[in-house]
Amino acid sequence: MKKPENIYISLQLRKEQNSGGLLLDIHFNRDAPNFSIDQDSVSWSPTIEELDFIGEVFDLIAKNKRGAESRSHSLADSPTTRQVDETTLLDRVMDKKDRKSFTSDR
Repeated sequence: MKKPENIYISLQLRKEQNSGGLLLDIHFNRDAPNFSIDQDSVSWSPTIEELDFIGEVFDLIAKNKRGAESRSHSLADSPTTRQVDETTLLDRVMDKKDRKSFTSDR
C-alpha cells in the first residue's frame, strides 16, 4: 500500500504571453485539511511535502532557464538539444501528484 503524500495542491506551468517566461500557478484543494476560506480571508498552511514539491518545480524552472540561456549561445552547434524541455518538466511535476485528484475542486 502506498504511503499517502501530504500534497493537496496542483501546480500548472504556462507561458506568459508578453515576456514568453514561464508562470507557475498553484491550485488549492478546498477540502484539504490545511486550507480554509473565511468571510474575508483565505488561509493555507503548506505541508512540508508541499513546500518540497514547490521547491522542486522552481529548481526545474531554473535549470530550464539556464539551459535556454546556454542554448542561445550555442544554437549553431546544437539547435535541437534541450537541457530540460517543457514536456519533461510537466511530466516530472505531474508525476508528483496525480492531476485527477484536483479536477473536482476547480
